[in-house]
Amino acid sequence: MSVVCLVVGPEEHGVVEVALDQHRALARSASDAAPVHLVRLAERPGSEALLEAVRAAPPGPVLVHVTDKLFGRGPEEAADALVALAGERRLVVALHDLPQASDGAVNHPRRAAAYRRVAQAAAAVVVASRHEERLLRACWPGDGPDGLDVVVVPLPVPVLAGGLAQAAGAPADPDAPLQAVAVLGYLYPGKGHDAVVDALDVLPPGVGLLAWGRPSPGHEDLVEALREQAGALGRTAEVTGWVPVEDLPGLLRSPVVPVAPHAHLSASGSINAWVAAGRRPLVPRSDYADELLERTPGCVLVYDDLPGALARAWADPASTWAAPGAPTGPTVEETAAQVRAVLDGLA
Repeated sequence: MSVVCLVVGPEEHGVVEVALDQHRALARSASDAAPVHLVRLAERPGSEALLEAVRAAPPGPVLVHVTDKLFGRGPEEAADALVALAGERRLVVALHDLPQASDGAVNHPRRAAAYRRVAQAAAAVVVASRHEERLLRACWPGDGPDGLDVVVVPLPVPVLAGGLAQAAGAPADPDAPLQAVAVLGYLYPGKGHDAVVDALDVLPPGVGLLAWGRPSPGHEDLVEALREQAGALGRTAEVTGWVPVEDLPGLLRSPVVPVAPHAHLSASGSINAWVAAGRRPLVPRSDYADELLERTPGCVLVYDDLPGALARAWADPASTWAAPGAPTGPTVEETAAQVRAVLDGLA
């Protein structure tokens, strides 16, 4: 049975990166009897363009990684496009950025309705954590629908550019003095950059925030707001803009305190990038953090109090490094095999 991987959106988007990595892993393990085809659309398509692109592809189920912003100007438009596609092909939807209360009183019900429609139309549903499965089921009133089959396939821990593989181990001197606090990934409301700046006063004078990434579209104003917030506290906040993938290993293994401060995570590629570099990032306590530690004990440092966690990490830099050879989580090949089993189940 052939499979079509539909990947929509710019390459630097985290969901697109996961989708393309998974496609490559599926293609590497494909056979002549079960080939894997890629349909790639870099720009957000309308419903008709999406249908035309998939109609031109070989027969077989379609695997598509979904976050609503990649498929429509609003969640309703995204759901319209995907439901129309499900009317023509069997869809396996890998859902990301599941709706939750932190979306706000207006956007949460809109997004919940959209994800509900997409899940109902799909032939199979994949999410990246048990926490995301709970969020998806919460999109329905009451206890959720009977008979909704959701498969949990964790996000893979990547092999970073330049051949730096998982469990890279500590640097030559894990006790090297730290120089800054760093957050990886897009800058957007609720990501937690501002909470990190507020907590910097427990660290020595001159220690600032390094924000490795760029603002999400529509949130460019947050760059100056973060700098002003830091300046008012006598600190600095540097927002680098997009980080080329080949620069990541050096940054992630530099003498910084790694922090992933988003309080409403349901899955996180940035945490996995830290882990791939041999780091143990500070993350707030949550269901998802508990799930990470259950799957890979010791991979992150969970905190209830960010200032206290920063102070402890600053006093013990080695605590932010994994032991050489420590387990890191699933590879992309392992997660692709799980997805392939879902696809084969549609045969």
